Amino acid sequence: MPPKQEDGQGRPGGSACLWLVTALLLLCLLAGGACLAAYIVLPPREAPAWLPAVGLVLVALPWAFWIATCSYRCAVARAAERKMAAVAPAAGSMCSRAGKPGS
Repeated sequence: MPPKQEDGQGRPGGSACLWLVTALLLLCLLAGGACLAAYIVLPPREAPAWLPAVGLVLVALPWAFWIATCSYRCAVARAAERKMAAVAPAAGSMCSRAGKPGS
């Protein structure tokens, strides 16, 4: 049995939350596709007016989720780079002083 890590960085795909979100997004895609297919297949008089709108929203929901996730990850990475850039000059000046003779 592999050792368990305490920081939440276990094996990839092992989180129940990840599987839950994946299943939810898949169900949204399937339900949205079913709504759109029903709108196309049903005669115009029998198809409810809300069917295409619900279908489009359900199909677009996973796209919105992944775009928001990518935007968040990019923003966090950029913030981390800025933080490291702000810390790096201060750490560099301390190292340069420590390396000089007579300091």
